[in-house]
Amino acid sequence: MTLEATPDGSAASRGMTNRWWALAVLTAAQACHHIDRNVISVVAEPIRAEFHLTDSQVGLMGTLAYAIAFAVAALPMGYLVDRVSRRNLLAAILAIWSGMTALGGGANNFAHLVFARMGVGAAEAGGSPTAMSMVSDFFGPKNRSTALGIWYLSAGVGTGIIFLAGGFLAKTFGWRTVFFVAALPGFLVALILLLSVREPRRGAAETLKVEASPQPGDEAPATPRESLLFVLRRPSVLCAMTSIVMGGAMSSAFGLWSVSFLVRVHHVDLPVAAMWIALAFAGFGTVIPLAAGIFGDHFAAPKAGSRPGRLPLLSACTMTGVVISGSLAALSPNPAVAIGAMLLWCGLMLAHNGPANAFIVTLLRPRMRGQVVGGLQMIASLVGAGLGPFLVGMLSDFYGGPNSLRWAILTGMSLNALAVVFFLISAWRAPRDIALDL
Repeated sequence: MTLEATPDGSAASRGMTNRWWALAVLTAAQACHHIDRNVISVVAEPIRAEFHLTDSQVGLMGTLAYAIAFAVAALPMGYLVDRVSRRNLLAAILAIWSGMTALGGGANNFAHLVFARMGVGAAEAGGSPTAMSMVSDFFGPKNRSTALGIWYLSAGVGTGIIFLAGGFLAKTFGWRTVFFVAALPGFLVALILLLSVREPRRGAAETLKVEASPQPGDEAPATPRESLLFVLRRPSVLCAMTSIVMGGAMSSAFGLWSVSFLVRVHHVDLPVAAMWIALAFAGFGTVIPLAAGIFGDHFAAPKAGSRPGRLPLLSACTMTGVVISGSLAALSPNPAVAIGAMLLWCGLMLAHNGPANAFIVTLLRPRMRGQVVGGLQMIASLVGAGLGPFLVGMLSDFYGGPNSLRWAILTGMSLNALAVVFFLISAWRAPRDIALDL
Protein backbone atom coordinates (compact mmCIF):
# COMPACT_ATOMS: atom_id res chain seq x y z
CA MET A 1 0.00 0.00 0.00
CA THR A 2 1.20 3.54 -0.68
CA LEU A 3 0.36 6.86 0.86
CA GLU A 4 -1.49 9.12 -1.54
CA ALA A 5 -2.32 12.76 -0.81
CA THR A 6 -6.06 13.14 -1.21
CA PRO A 7 -8.45 15.67 0.33
CA ASP A 8 -9.37 13.18 3.03
CA GLY A 9 -12.50 12.01 1.34
CA SER A 10 -14.15 15.43 0.92
CA ALA A 11 -13.86 15.40 -2.87
CA ALA A 12 -14.74 11.75 -3.06
CA SER A 13 -17.88 12.35 -1.07
CA ARG A 14 -19.28 14.87 -3.57
CA GLY A 15 -22.30 13.48 -5.39
CA MET A 16 -23.10 11.18 -2.45
CA THR A 17 -25.95 11.63 -0.09
CA ASN A 18 -24.87 14.25 2.42
CA ARG A 19 -22.43 12.35 4.58
CA TRP A 20 -23.54 14.08 7.79
CA TRP A 21 -27.15 13.11 7.18
CA ALA A 22 -26.01 9.57 6.44
CA LEU A 23 -24.04 9.58 9.71
CA ALA A 24 -27.13 10.80 11.58
CA VAL A 25 -29.29 7.99 10.16
CA LEU A 26 -26.63 5.35 10.83
CA THR A 27 -26.30 6.66 14.39
CA ALA A 28 -30.08 6.43 14.83
CA ALA A 29 -30.01 2.84 13.55
CA GLN A 30 -27.30 1.96 16.05
CA ALA A 31 -29.29 3.70 18.81
CA CYS A 32 -32.12 1.28 18.00
CA HIS A 33 -29.58 -1.51 18.41
CA HIS A 34 -28.81 -0.34 21.94
CA ILE A 35 -32.47 0.21 22.80
CA ASP A 36 -33.36 -3.35 21.85
CA ARG A 37 -30.18 -4.84 23.27
CA ASN A 38 -30.56 -3.18 26.69
CA VAL A 39 -34.33 -3.38 27.09
CA ILE A 40 -33.93 -6.46 29.25
CA SER A 41 -31.53 -4.67 31.60
CA VAL A 42 -34.25 -2.22 32.63
CA VAL A 43 -36.74 -4.93 33.50
CA ALA A 44 -34.37 -7.60 34.83
CA GLU A 45 -35.75 -7.33 38.37
CA PRO A 46 -39.48 -7.72 37.54
CA ILE A 47 -38.67 -10.57 35.12
CA ARG A 48 -36.53 -12.24 37.78
CA ALA A 49 -39.40 -11.98 40.24
CA GLU A 50 -42.09 -13.24 37.82
CA PHE A 51 -40.11 -16.23 36.54
CA HIS A 52 -38.30 -16.91 39.88
CA LEU A 53 -34.81 -16.72 38.35
CA THR A 54 -31.36 -16.76 39.93
CA ASP A 55 -28.75 -14.11 39.09
CA SER A 56 -26.97 -16.65 36.89
CA GLN A 57 -30.17 -17.21 34.92
CA VAL A 58 -30.66 -13.46 34.57
CA GLY A 59 -27.12 -13.23 33.17
CA LEU A 60 -27.88 -16.08 30.76
CA MET A 61 -31.14 -14.50 29.62
CA GLY A 62 -29.84 -10.96 29.55
CA THR A 63 -26.62 -11.38 27.61
CA LEU A 64 -25.19 -14.87 27.19
CA ALA A 65 -28.02 -16.25 25.03
CA TYR A 66 -28.00 -13.04 23.02
CA ALA A 67 -24.21 -13.17 22.71
CA ILE A 68 -24.08 -16.78 21.52
CA ALA A 69 -26.52 -16.06 18.69
CA PHE A 70 -24.68 -12.82 17.92
CA ALA A 71 -21.35 -14.66 17.74
CA VAL A 72 -22.67 -17.39 15.46
CA ALA A 73 -24.08 -14.83 13.01
CA ALA A 74 -21.23 -12.27 13.19
CA LEU A 75 -18.81 -13.81 10.68
CA PRO A 76 -21.45 -14.58 8.02
CA MET A 77 -22.76 -11.04 8.45
CA GLY A 78 -19.25 -9.61 8.07
CA TYR A 79 -18.78 -11.69 4.92
CA LEU A 80 -21.98 -10.22 3.48
CA VAL A 81 -20.98 -6.66 4.42
CA ASP A 82 -17.99 -6.83 2.05
CA ARG A 83 -20.11 -8.16 -0.83
CA VAL A 84 -23.65 -6.77 -0.85
CA SER A 85 -25.37 -3.42 -0.51
CA ARG A 86 -24.69 -2.40 3.07
CA ARG A 87 -27.64 -0.01 3.19
CA ASN A 88 -30.14 -2.70 2.19
CA LEU A 89 -28.57 -5.24 4.52
CA LEU A 90 -28.72 -2.86 7.49
CA ALA A 91 -32.35 -1.91 6.80
CA ALA A 92 -33.38 -5.58 6.62
CA ILE A 93 -31.68 -6.72 9.82
CA LEU A 94 -32.87 -3.60 11.65
CA ALA A 95 -36.47 -4.56 10.90
CA ILE A 96 -35.78 -8.17 11.94
CA TRP A 97 -34.24 -7.40 15.31
CA SER A 98 -37.05 -4.93 16.07
CA GLY A 99 -39.58 -7.66 15.36
CA MET A 100 -37.77 -10.10 17.63
CA THR A 101 -37.75 -7.50 20.41
CA ALA A 102 -41.52 -7.20 20.15
CA LEU A 103 -41.75 -11.00 20.25
CA GLY A 104 -39.93 -10.96 23.60
CA GLY A 105 -42.76 -8.96 25.10
CA GLY A 106 -45.10 -11.87 24.48
CA ALA A 107 -42.90 -14.49 26.15
CA ASN A 108 -44.72 -16.53 28.79
CA ASN A 109 -41.74 -18.38 30.23
CA PHE A 110 -37.97 -18.23 30.57
CA ALA A 111 -37.26 -20.38 27.48
CA HIS A 112 -39.42 -18.25 25.20
CA LEU A 113 -37.67 -15.08 26.33
CA VAL A 114 -34.25 -16.67 25.77
CA PHE A 115 -35.31 -17.65 22.22
CA ALA A 116 -36.47 -14.10 21.44
CA ARG A 117 -33.22 -12.64 22.78
CA MET A 118 -31.24 -15.01 20.57
CA GLY A 119 -33.20 -13.75 17.55
CA VAL A 120 -32.32 -10.17 18.44
CA GLY A 121 -28.67 -11.11 18.84
CA ALA A 122 -28.43 -12.91 15.50
CA ALA A 123 -29.89 -9.96 13.59
CA GLU A 124 -27.92 -7.31 15.47
CA ALA A 125 -24.67 -9.08 14.61
CA GLY A 126 -24.69 -7.29 11.26
CA GLY A 127 -25.39 -3.82 12.62
CA SER A 128 -21.95 -2.63 13.70
CA PRO A 129 -19.82 -4.02 10.83
CA THR A 130 -22.30 -2.68 8.27
CA ALA A 131 -22.51 0.82 9.75
CA MET A 132 -18.80 1.11 10.57
CA SER A 133 -17.89 0.11 7.02
CA MET A 134 -20.22 2.78 5.64
CA VAL A 135 -19.00 5.48 8.04
CA SER A 136 -15.41 4.70 7.06
CA ASP A 137 -16.32 5.30 3.42
CA PHE A 138 -18.05 8.59 4.18
CA PHE A 139 -15.22 9.95 6.38
CA GLY A 140 -11.47 9.77 5.85
CA PRO A 141 -8.68 9.22 8.41
CA LYS A 142 -8.41 12.89 9.39
CA ASN A 143 -11.94 13.04 10.81
CA ARG A 144 -12.78 9.37 11.19
CA SER A 145 -12.32 9.35 14.96
CA THR A 146 -14.80 12.22 15.26
CA ALA A 147 -17.29 10.50 12.94
CA LEU A 148 -17.06 7.20 14.81
CA GLY A 149 -17.22 9.10 18.09
CA ILE A 150 -20.51 10.61 16.93
CA TRP A 151 -21.73 7.22 15.72
CA TYR A 152 -20.88 5.72 19.12
CA LEU A 153 -23.11 8.35 20.74
CA SER A 154 -25.77 5.84 19.81
CA ALA A 155 -24.75 3.75 22.82
CA GLY A 156 -25.46 6.59 25.24
CA VAL A 157 -28.54 7.88 23.44
CA GLY A 158 -30.18 4.49 22.85
CA THR A 159 -29.39 3.09 26.27
CA GLY A 160 -30.38 6.34 27.95
CA ILE A 161 -33.72 6.36 26.17
CA ILE A 162 -34.58 2.80 27.13
CA PHE A 163 -33.55 3.23 30.77
CA LEU A 164 -35.46 6.51 31.11
CA ALA A 165 -38.63 5.48 29.28
CA GLY A 166 -38.38 1.83 30.27
CA GLY A 167 -38.32 2.52 33.98
CA PHE A 168 -41.50 4.57 33.74
CA LEU A 169 -43.24 2.10 31.40
CA ALA A 170 -42.32 -0.89 33.55
CA LYS A 171 -43.62 0.78 36.71
CA THR A 172 -46.83 1.98 35.05
CA PHE A 173 -47.75 -0.70 32.50
CA GLY A 174 -45.55 -3.71 33.29
CA TRP A 175 -42.37 -5.08 31.79
CA ARG A 176 -43.97 -6.50 28.62
CA THR A 177 -45.01 -3.05 27.42
CA VAL A 178 -41.36 -1.98 27.53
CA PHE A 179 -40.50 -4.59 24.88
CA PHE A 180 -43.36 -3.56 22.59
CA VAL A 181 -42.51 0.14 22.74
CA ALA A 182 -38.77 -0.51 22.32
CA ALA A 183 -39.40 -2.29 19.02
CA LEU A 184 -41.16 0.63 17.30
CA PRO A 185 -38.27 3.01 16.45
CA GLY A 186 -36.37 0.36 14.50
CA PHE A 187 -39.07 -0.03 11.86
CA LEU A 188 -39.20 3.74 11.28
CA VAL A 189 -35.42 4.15 11.03
CA ALA A 190 -35.17 1.21 8.60
CA LEU A 191 -37.61 2.99 6.28
CA ILE A 192 -35.73 6.32 6.55
CA LEU A 193 -32.46 4.53 5.79
CA LEU A 194 -33.86 2.98 2.61
CA LEU A 195 -35.40 6.22 1.36
CA SER A 196 -32.71 8.78 2.16
CA VAL A 197 -29.23 7.18 2.30
CA ARG A 198 -27.31 5.87 -0.70
CA GLU A 199 -24.60 3.24 -0.67
CA PRO A 200 -21.13 4.90 -0.58
CA ARG A 201 -18.34 3.62 -2.84
CA ARG A 202 -15.97 1.36 -0.93
CA GLY A 203 -12.67 3.05 -0.13
CA ALA A 204 -13.89 6.44 -1.36
CA ALA A 205 -12.46 8.34 1.62
CA GLU A 206 -9.09 6.62 1.86
CA THR A 207 -5.64 8.13 1.73
CA LEU A 208 -4.11 4.64 1.78
CA LYS A 209 -4.68 2.57 -1.34
CA VAL A 210 -3.34 -0.51 -3.06
CA GLU A 211 -0.77 0.34 -5.77
CA ALA A 212 -2.33 -1.87 -8.41
CA SER A 213 -5.83 -0.54 -7.89
CA PRO A 214 -6.85 2.40 -10.12
CA GLN A 215 -9.48 3.48 -7.61
CA PRO A 216 -9.46 2.80 -3.85
CA GLY A 217 -12.06 0.20 -3.06
CA ASP A 218 -12.05 -1.36 -6.56
CA GLU A 219 -10.24 -4.46 -5.26
CA ALA A 220 -12.00 -7.78 -4.90
CA PRO A 221 -13.27 -8.54 -1.37
CA ALA A 222 -10.62 -10.14 0.82
CA THR A 223 -10.93 -13.82 1.67
CA PRO A 224 -11.41 -14.74 5.36
CA ARG A 225 -7.90 -16.23 5.43
CA GLU A 226 -6.36 -13.06 3.96
CA SER A 227 -8.19 -10.89 6.48
CA LEU A 228 -7.09 -13.08 9.39
CA LEU A 229 -3.43 -13.08 8.32
CA PHE A 230 -3.53 -9.31 7.83
CA VAL A 231 -4.60 -8.80 11.45
CA LEU A 232 -2.23 -11.42 12.89
CA ARG A 233 0.72 -9.69 11.21
CA ARG A 234 -0.18 -6.40 12.91
CA PRO A 235 0.02 -6.87 16.71
CA SER A 236 -1.15 -3.31 17.32
CA VAL A 237 -4.51 -4.10 15.72
CA LEU A 238 -4.76 -7.42 17.56
CA CYS A 239 -3.97 -5.82 20.93
CA ALA A 240 -6.46 -2.99 20.36
CA MET A 241 -9.13 -5.56 19.52
CA THR A 242 -8.27 -7.51 22.69
CA SER A 243 -8.71 -4.37 24.79
CA ILE A 244 -12.06 -3.62 23.17
CA VAL A 245 -13.27 -7.12 24.05
CA MET A 246 -12.12 -6.85 27.67
CA GLY A 247 -13.55 -3.38 28.11
CA GLY A 248 -16.80 -4.46 26.51
CA ALA A 249 -17.22 -7.24 29.06
CA MET A 250 -17.62 -4.82 31.95
CA SER A 251 -19.50 -2.28 29.84
CA SER A 252 -22.12 -4.96 29.21
CA ALA A 253 -22.05 -5.91 32.88
CA PHE A 254 -22.72 -2.27 33.75
CA GLY A 255 -25.68 -2.23 31.36
CA LEU A 256 -27.24 -5.34 32.83
CA TRP A 257 -26.47 -4.97 36.53
CA SER A 258 -26.32 -1.21 37.22
CA VAL A 259 -30.01 -0.80 38.04
CA SER A 260 -30.02 -4.00 40.10
CA PHE A 261 -26.91 -2.79 41.93
CA LEU A 262 -28.59 0.46 42.99
CA VAL A 263 -31.84 -1.30 43.93
CA ARG A 264 -30.31 -4.14 45.93
CA VAL A 265 -27.18 -2.59 47.43
CA HIS A 266 -28.30 1.01 47.98
CA HIS A 267 -32.09 0.42 48.18
CA VAL A 268 -32.95 2.91 45.43
CA ASP A 269 -36.45 2.60 43.94
CA LEU A 270 -36.53 0.99 40.47
CA PRO A 271 -37.79 4.07 38.55
CA VAL A 272 -35.26 6.31 40.32
CA ALA A 273 -32.42 3.87 39.68
CA ALA A 274 -33.41 3.61 36.01
CA MET A 275 -33.49 7.42 35.80
CA TRP A 276 -29.94 7.71 37.11
CA ILE A 277 -28.64 5.10 34.67
CA ALA A 278 -30.51 6.86 31.87
CA LEU A 279 -28.72 10.08 32.84
CA ALA A 280 -25.44 8.18 32.91
CA PHE A 281 -25.85 6.96 29.34
CA ALA A 282 -27.69 9.91 27.77
CA GLY A 283 -25.55 12.55 29.50
CA PHE A 284 -22.11 11.31 30.44
CA GLY A 285 -22.29 8.46 27.92
CA THR A 286 -22.63 10.93 25.04
CA VAL A 287 -20.57 13.96 26.08
CA ILE A 288 -17.42 12.13 27.17
CA PRO A 289 -17.21 9.76 24.15
CA LEU A 290 -17.89 12.64 21.74
CA ALA A 291 -15.13 14.71 23.34
CA ALA A 292 -12.78 11.71 23.17
CA GLY A 293 -13.54 11.19 19.47
CA ILE A 294 -12.94 14.85 18.57
CA PHE A 295 -9.80 15.05 20.70
CA GLY A 296 -8.60 11.80 19.12
CA ASP A 297 -8.55 13.36 15.64
CA HIS A 298 -6.49 16.30 16.88
CA PHE A 299 -4.24 14.12 19.02
CA ALA A 300 -3.57 11.72 16.14
CA ALA A 301 -3.07 14.45 13.51
CA PRO A 302 -0.51 16.96 14.84
CA LYS A 303 1.20 19.45 12.55
CA ALA A 304 4.02 16.98 11.93
CA GLY A 305 1.60 14.57 10.19
CA SER A 306 -0.93 11.86 10.87
CA ARG A 307 -0.11 9.58 13.80
CA PRO A 308 -3.00 7.13 14.24
CA GLY A 309 -0.85 5.14 16.66
CA ARG A 310 -1.66 7.73 19.30
CA LEU A 311 -5.30 6.63 19.37
CA PRO A 312 -4.65 3.45 21.44
CA LEU A 313 -2.72 5.60 23.92
CA LEU A 314 -5.74 7.86 24.35
CA SER A 315 -7.89 4.75 24.80
CA ALA A 316 -5.56 3.50 27.54
CA CYS A 317 -6.04 6.79 29.41
CA THR A 318 -9.84 6.62 29.28
CA MET A 319 -9.80 2.97 30.32
CA THR A 320 -7.66 3.85 33.34
CA GLY A 321 -10.44 6.22 34.36
CA VAL A 322 -12.89 3.31 34.10
CA VAL A 323 -10.86 1.27 36.60
CA ILE A 324 -10.77 4.15 39.09
CA SER A 325 -14.42 5.22 38.82
CA GLY A 326 -15.77 1.67 38.62
CA SER A 327 -13.86 0.58 41.73
CA LEU A 328 -15.06 3.65 43.61
CA ALA A 329 -18.67 2.93 42.62
CA ALA A 330 -18.39 -0.65 43.84
CA LEU A 331 -16.70 0.17 47.15
CA SER A 332 -18.49 3.32 48.30
CA PRO A 333 -21.09 2.81 51.05
CA ASN A 334 -22.63 6.19 50.22
CA PRO A 335 -25.37 6.06 47.56
CA ALA A 336 -24.61 9.60 46.31
CA VAL A 337 -20.91 8.84 45.87
CA ALA A 338 -21.69 5.51 44.21
CA ILE A 339 -24.11 7.15 41.76
CA GLY A 340 -21.64 9.93 40.97
CA ALA A 341 -18.90 7.40 40.29
CA MET A 342 -21.26 5.37 38.10
CA LEU A 343 -22.05 8.45 36.00
CA LEU A 344 -18.35 8.95 35.33
CA TRP A 345 -17.77 5.23 34.84
CA CYS A 346 -20.50 5.11 32.19
CA GLY A 347 -19.00 7.97 30.16
CA LEU A 348 -15.43 6.71 30.36
CA MET A 349 -16.30 3.09 29.52
CA LEU A 350 -17.63 4.29 26.14
CA ALA A 351 -14.91 6.87 25.47
CA HIS A 352 -12.42 4.49 23.85
CA ASN A 353 -14.87 3.33 21.17
CA GLY A 354 -14.34 6.15 18.68
CA PRO A 355 -10.52 6.40 18.88
CA ALA A 356 -9.84 2.65 19.17
CA ASN A 357 -12.12 1.64 16.32
CA ALA A 358 -10.89 4.52 14.16
CA PHE A 359 -7.37 3.17 14.66
CA ILE A 360 -8.42 -0.34 13.66
CA VAL A 361 -10.40 0.55 10.52
CA THR A 362 -7.70 2.99 9.39
CA LEU A 363 -5.11 0.22 9.40
CA LEU A 364 -7.46 -2.22 7.66
CA ARG A 365 -7.98 -2.26 3.89
CA PRO A 366 -11.51 -1.28 2.82
CA ARG A 367 -12.18 -4.65 1.20
CA MET A 368 -11.77 -6.53 4.51
CA ARG A 369 -13.40 -4.18 7.00
CA GLY A 370 -16.70 -6.03 7.13
CA GLN A 371 -15.11 -9.38 7.88
CA VAL A 372 -12.62 -8.08 10.45
CA VAL A 373 -15.15 -5.91 12.27
CA GLY A 374 -17.60 -8.81 12.12
CA GLY A 375 -14.98 -11.07 13.68
CA LEU A 376 -14.27 -8.48 16.36
CA GLN A 377 -17.99 -8.18 17.09
CA MET A 378 -18.27 -11.97 17.30
CA ILE A 379 -15.52 -12.21 19.92
CA ALA A 380 -16.64 -9.08 21.75
CA SER A 381 -20.18 -10.42 21.93
CA LEU A 382 -19.35 -13.95 23.03
CA VAL A 383 -16.37 -13.31 25.32
CA GLY A 384 -17.15 -9.73 26.31
CA ALA A 385 -20.86 -8.94 26.18
CA GLY A 386 -21.87 -12.54 26.79
CA LEU A 387 -19.52 -13.81 29.48
CA GLY A 388 -18.96 -10.45 31.21
CA PRO A 389 -22.46 -9.97 32.67
CA PHE A 390 -22.84 -13.73 33.12
CA LEU A 391 -19.56 -13.82 35.07
CA VAL A 392 -20.71 -10.97 37.31
CA GLY A 393 -23.94 -12.87 37.95
CA MET A 394 -22.05 -16.05 38.82
CA LEU A 395 -19.66 -14.14 41.09
CA SER A 396 -22.63 -12.53 42.79
CA ASP A 397 -24.16 -15.94 43.47
CA PHE A 398 -20.74 -17.17 44.69
CA TYR A 399 -20.14 -14.28 47.09
CA GLY A 400 -23.73 -14.23 48.35
CA GLY A 401 -25.24 -11.79 50.82
CA PRO A 402 -26.64 -8.27 50.37
CA ASN A 403 -23.33 -6.94 48.99
CA SER A 404 -22.67 -9.74 46.53
CA LEU A 405 -23.02 -7.48 43.48
CA ARG A 406 -20.58 -5.00 45.02
CA TRP A 407 -17.78 -7.58 45.21
CA ALA A 408 -18.67 -9.12 41.86
CA ILE A 409 -18.33 -5.75 40.09
CA LEU A 410 -15.06 -4.98 41.87
CA THR A 411 -13.64 -8.33 40.78
CA GLY A 412 -14.70 -7.63 37.20
CA MET A 413 -12.67 -4.41 37.15
CA SER A 414 -9.58 -6.59 36.66
CA LEU A 415 -10.65 -6.99 33.02
CA ASN A 416 -10.52 -3.22 32.51
CA ALA A 417 -7.05 -3.14 34.06
CA LEU A 418 -5.89 -5.73 31.53
CA ALA A 419 -7.46 -3.65 28.75
CA VAL A 420 -5.25 -0.73 29.75
CA VAL A 421 -2.16 -2.92 29.37
CA PHE A 422 -3.13 -4.14 25.89
CA PHE A 423 -3.94 -0.61 24.70
CA LEU A 424 -0.47 0.49 25.80
CA ILE A 425 1.11 -2.42 23.92
CA SER A 426 -0.93 -1.45 20.84
CA ALA A 427 0.32 2.13 21.01
CA TRP A 428 3.92 0.94 21.38
CA ARG A 429 3.69 -1.40 18.39
CA ALA A 430 1.62 0.86 16.11
CA PRO A 431 4.45 2.77 14.32
CA ARG A 432 6.00 -0.46 13.04
CA ASP A 433 2.67 -1.86 11.87
CA ILE A 434 1.73 1.36 10.09
CA ALA A 435 5.11 1.29 8.32
CA LEU A 436 4.14 -2.05 6.71
CA ASP A 437 1.58 -0.23 4.53
CA LEU A 438 3.65 2.79 3.52
